[in-house]
Amino acid sequence: MRRDHHGFTLLEAIVALAILAAGGMALFAALNTSLRSIERVDAAARRDTATQSALSRIETLNPMLQPTGDEPLGDGRMRWTATPVEAPRDGLTDYLQPGYYEVGLYRVEVELLSGTQVDHRFVVRKAGWRQVRFPEAL
Repeated sequence: MRRDHHGFTLLEAIVALAILAAGGMALFAALNTSLRSIERVDAAARRDTATQSALSRIETLNPMLQPTGDEPLGDGRMRWTATPVEAPRDGLTDYLQPGYYEVGLYRVEVELLSGTQVDHRFVVRKAGWRQVRFPEAL
């Protein structure tokens, strides 16, 4: 009696499904890892953009006149606190005479917030100034 095999046996089908499932799980794990990496890169890019925006705002800040503050910044908020590094002293003219301004060096601590959560902190040093003399007084 001759038997012709047409199709797969049950064992062959189960082995093929197991191999397919193992390959699918490996692809799923790779996809999941890639998605997490993309999320981390996206979060880092948002933090970098917010930091650049905060630094742009800090450039216009005078920490001697505005030592603390809280302002909206894009989708979040920016909060800062400035503490003196050196006591303010008279600025000098080219002739080493006291000038119009008193200047000081400040340590500005900046926090970038999303809602109530602090997303990023950084510190910069910034000069502060205040006009203490006027041209008619010199």
